[in-house]
Amino acid sequence: MSAPSTFERVYVALKQRLRSGRVRPGERLEPASLSADLNASVTPVRDALHRLTGERLVEAPPQEGFRVPLPSETMLRYLYAWHLDVLLLALTRRALDGDAAPLAPRTQDSLDALLESLVARSGNPEHLQALRNVRERLSPFERLEARLLNDLDQEIRAIVAASRAEDRRALRRCLLAYHRRRNRVVPQLLALALRPDNNPPVPDL
Repeated sequence: MSAPSTFERVYVALKQRLRSGRVRPGERLEPASLSADLNASVTPVRDALHRLTGERLVEAPPQEGFRVPLPSETMLRYLYAWHLDVLLLALTRRALDGDAAPLAPRTQDSLDALLESLVARSGNPEHLQALRNVRERLSPFERLEARLLNDLDQEIRAIVAASRAEDRRALRRCLLAYHRRRNRVVPQLLALALRPDNNPPVPDL
């Protein structure tokens, strides 16, 4: 096992690359080249890749090494459906508390924080862990949604308003609409994610 400090640095850097879409779906992850790029030995890189495989952010097919998962349209829709399932399940477990919602989230990060706050109120930490994992797996696609969907600010404001009003029915409608919109553009999201010119720069960590 690699030294904890080196392992954590490599693990965080690799996860950031995966979540940002810097490496495309289906792309191979070579420990030797990554170790040189990350200024670390191969051992912590392999350890980090194994951990990310356990989190399903990386695949390791037998005899094929490591690679970024390449979901089909069906699998991407399953991920969005699971994301919705976790949110709705958590909402059934506990009444909403409007005071805990952020005041005015306008970005994907702040929306993530709002959804986490809603799920955390279910009282079951497994709901929150499941939400975080599925959001990490969706991250490469979520960052592309703004290219295909308009009125994202309005969508976020509707979710916030329903939460702060403690209106469970309205919040459920907003969440269902949020996921329906994304399901309609799944093919386009996959096409964008696979474009070779679609790798944004990632800051050094």
